[in-house]
Amino acid sequence: MKTNNYTKGILLGILLGILWGLDSIFIEQVGNTPFLANLEVATAIGISETTFSFSPLVTAFFHESFCFIWVALVLLMKKQLRYTFHVLFHTKRGLATAIAALVGSPIGMSAYLLGIKFAGAPYASSISVIYPGIGAVFSYFLLKEKLSIRAIIGISISLLGSFMLSFKPSTKVPDTFMLGIFFAGIAVLGWALEGVIIGFAMKHIKGEDHIQATPQQLLCLRYFVATIAYGAIVLPIIKGYPLAGVIVKQGLIWQYAGIAILGALTYLAWYKAVDLIGSALGTALNSTAALWTIIFSTLLFKTQITSNLIIWGIVIVLGVFIFAVDPAAFRKKK
Repeated sequence: MKTNNYTKGILLGILLGILWGLDSIFIEQVGNTPFLANLEVATAIGISETTFSFSPLVTAFFHESFCFIWVALVLLMKKQLRYTFHVLFHTKRGLATAIAALVGSPIGMSAYLLGIKFAGAPYASSISVIYPGIGAVFSYFLLKEKLSIRAIIGISISLLGSFMLSFKPSTKVPDTFMLGIFFAGIAVLGWALEGVIIGFAMKHIKGEDHIQATPQQLLCLRYFVATIAYGAIVLPIIKGYPLAGVIVKQGLIWQYAGIAILGALTYLAWYKAVDLIGSALGTALNSTAALWTIIFSTLLFKTQITSNLIIWGIVIVLGVFIFAVDPAAFRKKK
């Protein structure tokens, strides 16, 4: 039985990398729609230049909103949705989850989608997967958690790969490439801090050990808080509601709904994989999304992929594996 669970966990880990890779490239393709990719087309239908520049934030709003809807429906069928909101409004850990969601989604997810827009999905995805290592560094300084020599080596390899990918790109990159890499770096910081906040809450908030919120319920809270933040704060700031209206009228909203299924399934697969094989190996397998993004970009959309991207993408993922997976513990679990 244990062997079957381990195999199932490995397959789920591989699946979540595939799903996140597909999520990234499909979002990039929707972003190539004329009024999202061409300023002249956008202004012709009444979209301001500022809104056009930050159009990925409108994408993030639809993506996170539909992810919330899909996960909430799952919990509703399980009769667990009501308790989900009880956790948010009546516990300190629920509040910590809300704060972490603000860092991870309106900041992390927005920056990631801006990275995709300006640098391309393969590059943004390859940079973003180093966030667990950066989170470990933050935890070392902020939560006083230890870092092994193996972890330091793995993080260093990932950072080297990211540096080489960022500052030695091929000539076949857009003019906005470095801006995209900057935003991908912001995404890394946002997602890393999200993990640190959750880690702090689990470690230092006492007296709530009786709270039995499932990972799916915490995920639902994350998407709910993100949806409210985008709708009430982000879109009004960038004057994004006119663009959101155009997206609805053009029927793109259904494409966002479909892509969000991939996003929701990614996290659900992630939580289940972690439950079966542990967070270390789950984290490592999640990083393969960078390679799947490269593969799907080439196979599905004929994107020209350079050897530079392939080599340093592999180096980054290798670094994450070295950081996340302790060979001795891996052999013991297996």
